[in-house]
Amino acid sequence: MNVNATTLGWAPSENSTGSSKMAFHFGAFLIALLILFSRRPDAILNAQFYAEDGTFWYADAYNHSWRCLFMAEAGYFHTVPRLVALFSLIFPLALAPLVMNLVAFFFQILPINLFLSSRFNSIPLNIRVLAGFLYIAVPNSFEIHANATNIQWHLALLACMVILARSPHAKAWNVFDVSILALASVDSPLGIPLIALVVASWWTFREKHAGLQLLALVPGTMIEIVVLLLSQTRRAAPNGASIERFIHILGGQVFLSTLLGVRTLIQLFHAQSLLIIDVAVMLIGLAVLVYALRHGPMKLKLFLLFAAAVFGLGLLHPLATIDGNHVQWEQLQVPGCGNRYYFFPMLAFLVSLCWMASTPALSSKVPRYVALSLLFFLPIGIIRDWQYRPFDDLHFQEIAADFQRAPSGAQFVIPLNPGATMQLTKR
Repeated sequence: MNVNATTLGWAPSENSTGSSKMAFHFGAFLIALLILFSRRPDAILNAQFYAEDGTFWYADAYNHSWRCLFMAEAGYFHTVPRLVALFSLIFPLALAPLVMNLVAFFFQILPINLFLSSRFNSIPLNIRVLAGFLYIAVPNSFEIHANATNIQWHLALLACMVILARSPHAKAWNVFDVSILALASVDSPLGIPLIALVVASWWTFREKHAGLQLLALVPGTMIEIVVLLLSQTRRAAPNGASIERFIHILGGQVFLSTLLGVRTLIQLFHAQSLLIIDVAVMLIGLAVLVYALRHGPMKLKLFLLFAAAVFGLGLLHPLATIDGNHVQWEQLQVPGCGNRYYFFPMLAFLVSLCWMASTPALSSKVPRYVALSLLFFLPIGIIRDWQYRPFDDLHFQEIAADFQRAPSGAQFVIPLNPGATMQLTKR
């Protein structure tokens, strides 16, 4: 007997009513939120601005109102976090970080709800549930957790999934798809690989809705490209690209940290044999990806190529540190530094392993055993990296209370995590 989530009764079937499907997705969203909350409870219980969330998005929204939407930072527009900051102005300053964190949680969880929907029902539901858990439990990912600044990575994942999902038939799904793709296109330059993904998907499957997807992506992406070429707001920083540093980045930060966690990598970082370890891990990780690219289903291949493109774009001109005085690839070797750039290749690695482990019909059993052996180490990374370090308590609520009592024209320089400040002039 084939027992899965649907036969057990907690997941909706294709014939379920709209209300039961809504209850299922609400329950899945709530469970995901509780899991994410457990990784860093202070994101809700003691919400504070994180870096650009306060320094740019909130400060610019407060000081410049809607004009902030046309202000580039780091070389391009960040439309979504700026919209989130504008929305947070409805609330008192004391609640603004909480509002922004909750919206960040929303975008962080939304890919799970899409993956659990009928548009991915070609994949068994139990596999999708497991994949959803791994997505929110992935090690070495604290930088993109519960902050508006890094919504762009979860939004890009959501846009990628929209492109790879089953064609929508309901009008509501079409509205959803267009909205997500349009937002992703004006939130970062990641619209460039998304357009390439649409073209590759159309070339492979000849889906009629590819034209609508391009219509949603192209205008915003062209705007971002123009801003990227003309804006002088991205800090100059030496890349310092080298083969050895790439080995440490790919072998250590991507593959090893995915399975054993960044805390394990920190312990190994100063070992004399680190280069040998990273070379070995890199070769194993690349072998997994190459096997998935060669033998996997087409949509898996497209996702892997998209992840590689995003990773490559990130390494072209990264900003791994707050200031631009460091050699960037040198910093990217350091465990815990710039892990936003590793989000997509880490997911690609995990997805490849899960596909290999859950596909009994492979031509050889060896890849499946290899994948299962590697996934055996994954709980180590999940457990060791589960609890994120809480932000330093900078007594934001007290500062916000002082700000509320201050007269118009008063200027505040508010300290933020990690080592940043926010400047506000009381209206």
